[in-house]
Amino acid sequence: MRSIAHTLRIPLVLLALLALPFVASCSKQREVQPVTVENARQKPWPDAAVEAFGRIPVQDRGRVKPLSTFAGFRMLNLNGKRTYRLPVGFGLPTAKDEAGEDQVEKLDPVRWLLDVCLFPEQARHYEIFVVNDSAVLEAIGLTMEGRKRRDRYSFAQLLPHVRSLQDQAQAAYAKRDREEKLDAVESQTITLFQGFIEYRRLESTFSTLQTSLGDSPSARLLELFPEGAGNQPLALGLVLSRWPVVVEWMKSAGTENQAQVLQEFAALEQPINVAWGNRQSAIAMIPPADAEDEAWRNPGELIDHTMGENMVIGDSEYELLDQLASVWMARGSVDEAAAAIVSAQAALEEAALARGEYKKASLEQTYYQGDFFYRALLAFIFAFLLAAFSWMAAGTSAMSRRLNAGVWGLTLLGLVLSTVGVTIRCVLMNRPPVATLYETILFITAVAVLVCLIAEKMTKERIALASAAALGAAGMFLAMKYELVEAASQGDTMGGLVAVLNTNFWLATHVTSVTMGYSAGLLAAALAHVWIVMRLFRGLANQGQPLDTERAGWYRRFARMIYGVICFGLLFSVVGTILGGVWANDSWGRFWGWDPKENGALMIVLFELIILHARMGGYIKDFGMCLLAVMGGAVVAFSWWHVNQLGVGLHSYGFTAGVLKSLWIYYGFVGVFVLWSSLGYFLLMRPRRKLATA
Repeated sequence: MRSIAHTLRIPLVLLALLALPFVASCSKQREVQPVTVENARQKPWPDAAVEAFGRIPVQDRGRVKPLSTFAGFRMLNLNGKRTYRLPVGFGLPTAKDEAGEDQVEKLDPVRWLLDVCLFPEQARHYEIFVVNDSAVLEAIGLTMEGRKRRDRYSFAQLLPHVRSLQDQAQAAYAKRDREEKLDAVESQTITLFQGFIEYRRLESTFSTLQTSLGDSPSARLLELFPEGAGNQPLALGLVLSRWPVVVEWMKSAGTENQAQVLQEFAALEQPINVAWGNRQSAIAMIPPADAEDEAWRNPGELIDHTMGENMVIGDSEYELLDQLASVWMARGSVDEAAAAIVSAQAALEEAALARGEYKKASLEQTYYQGDFFYRALLAFIFAFLLAAFSWMAAGTSAMSRRLNAGVWGLTLLGLVLSTVGVTIRCVLMNRPPVATLYETILFITAVAVLVCLIAEKMTKERIALASAAALGAAGMFLAMKYELVEAASQGDTMGGLVAVLNTNFWLATHVTSVTMGYSAGLLAAALAHVWIVMRLFRGLANQGQPLDTERAGWYRRFARMIYGVICFGLLFSVVGTILGGVWANDSWGRFWGWDPKENGALMIVLFELIILHARMGGYIKDFGMCLLAVMGGAVVAFSWWHVNQLGVGLHSYGFTAGVLKSLWIYYGFVGVFVLWSSLGYFLLMRPRRKLATA
């Protein structure tokens, strides 16, 4: 075992060093200049207000969810992460604690959205717009000293250059409409402009819920809305509830007085027009009174329905709108706003529950607050580091055993955390865990880790255990990166499904089976990489001489484990592909149509059959089997991701922008690895074997 540990020492230590940046971040918070805000928040938001605001039910992309989920993905889309720290010296009242000492205030998505909506002047100075390439800003005339190429900027910094940003974005849109390829700067310009527009819409979430009669309202307006005397604010729901009376008043004025009526009405309708203009994008926060109406309404849609013909709006909807308006009216005081938020949240949640919706809000908040996949990532990284140290300490058996136990514990912890996260997603969505590409990453990672742990329990060679930690970390990291893609393109990772996928039976059978086949194929490829690297390192150390009996037996056992994983993958790939054909026959009237996704699944089956038959027939031995398993990983990647990028066939609904480049990089890596491995085989193994035989 000591010799095997010596062989593993170099590659494992190198991989451990590569993982260190993910364990501890040494980035230093950049100092910013103090800002002057006239209407600043005087103290931190009370926990009760944050909890209530996060629990306000909203409907986004067809799903009712807590506002905390919506805020989390909006912040992730703009900021690239779900936290923002107000640095020391920012110049706000909350920058100091009760003792007058400087402090750093950390904002989660809910606190950030509270500031955006109720203290917009302050929030505009938060640097939450991540820009990956400063060339985007140079193109619009924004240059700032001391900035990195990838940095964050505030709404206030971007605002003076918004016209130039709009012009650059429109030019990029026009180029895209001509089906011309955009460069990186043009793509990021579109992303920044869309983020800017989205931020403005978030700012208007509550501000459009209030109107007034102006400084000099007419007698007729005061008669209709006596609550607005003295330029007192009027809630939008109150105005809309009396809209039929307003219409009658305008009709009674006669044609000859229309100009005067419109002039009198101008002050009242200005914020109404803004809310109506945002009806396509504003947050839907008002559950309809009609239980059969599934679509929730935003303020603009309520205006549209109120002023439209044959539209019936329940009084409860106007009352809920007024509850939200009270939050905006109390915006000058944190305590008053907090009380209004608690009241509005209670009313909105009661209305949502009365419709039979929003029953899993607490569980969804637990899911995001638990951050299970990030915690699993940390557990897997630390497990891999301990695995590297355990191999280095192989000569000290007691220390090695303790480290090995730590690896087992952390890997099992990562597996439990990821499994809990996947399970909660299943409960929230009421469907199996593999309906989207994001979910397949989570599921494949969990299955790969579980299979590795089972293999480790059977072989006790520590290779599968270290591989479980490495694969778990890689899978969780990939899932977190892909979550950014989902935040930008879908707004959530738990969105609705296309009609053909919306069936739990086939998701639980066909998709789960095929995904387990993917997992096994990728696991075999990963283990094969390890086997080949170790074997070539050993061949280099032996100067091409044959292995001794102990080492040769160890490599044979390791190769048999890879062979078993390939068999496992073939079984599930065959079953999943056949079930997919039955599903296709049920949905589309044909068992097989040579669709790209179907061809990809068939490629996996055929390629794994080639590996097993070639091994059984003696055409390849352990090295050749591992080399083909590495190539099989590319085949799995093609079937899993690449066919969705082709944009053709009945399975083209999984397209994800930006993935194709990563796939080609992976294919290139596999090609280089295969060439390097083949060269190493002939230089370090075949030549010496021939000389020994001779």
